[in-house]
Amino acid sequence: MELFCHEHVKLDSSSQIKSKPVRAFRDAVLIQDKRVCQNLLSSERPNIIKPGTEQTDVLPYMRRILTGWMLQVCEDQKCEEEVFPLAVHYLDRYMSQNALRKCHLQLLGTVCMFLASKLRESVPLSAAKLCVYTDHAVTVPEILQWEVLLVSRLRWDLASVLPSDFLELLLQVLPLEVQNHPALRRHTHSYIALSATELKFSGFAPSLVACSCVTAAVVRLNLLKDSLSSDDLLQLLRNVLDLDMASLLQCFSSLEETIGLTLPSAPADPDRDRDRDRDRDVPPAEQL
Repeated sequence: MELFCHEHVKLDSSSQIKSKPVRAFRDAVLIQDKRVCQNLLSSERPNIIKPGTEQTDVLPYMRRILTGWMLQVCEDQKCEEEVFPLAVHYLDRYMSQNALRKCHLQLLGTVCMFLASKLRESVPLSAAKLCVYTDHAVTVPEILQWEVLLVSRLRWDLASVLPSDFLELLLQVLPLEVQNHPALRRHTHSYIALSATELKFSGFAPSLVACSCVTAAVVRLNLLKDSLSSDDLLQLLRNVLDLDMASLLQCFSSLEETIGLTLPSAPADPDRDRDRDRDRDVPPAEQL
């Protein structure tokens, strides 16, 4: 008996490098299994970041610059959507437990992307390529050395639950047409990435961030029916995951504020914004 994995890789004719990530088919039977949701909710609790070690050398604006650079690197390399949020999750977990000197901030962010790509990317980022993005301020031996340090400090607990892991579970309960799902996925992933750049969302459970991002995407795509408000949609998603409504409202309110401040033209197409960002140069290493 032969097993076939129906994955198609689109190759660039000149470089023979994949231009799109290899993704498995969505298993409708698996998604509808209630145990999947229960396992995700139970697995996310230990990884919720709580205030711990106070950073004296690294200021909040430095983290914002770093995560913006990490996002552009991941987009420039066409990483899968989960790589950047997972890398930031590693970054925040490490910094919540260990004091960090600002001279090591970009090195830590680089190692986090290196490690996250190994778990969520079909073809991981290479250490040498990441060094180029730092303008060679970071070396390959440093990345490999800090990779061991990072995984040891995280106690080898690397399979963290992300907001995007709840996306397919939430899509199946939304009263929307199937043809609207691709655009909704793209918008939701954009808002998940945006939330990762803000430190305040690191204290929210991934399920709360997922529900908030899905609701924000539905609202801005004008997919709501006349009889359904954003509050009704939040209540619907809250019932699916059995979340605390007060915490969900707080998370959604914070997301709406962040979108308003960061993306004044929120109804715009995130694909166009992503292409525009890719045309920009990655911030030089001196800014970090």
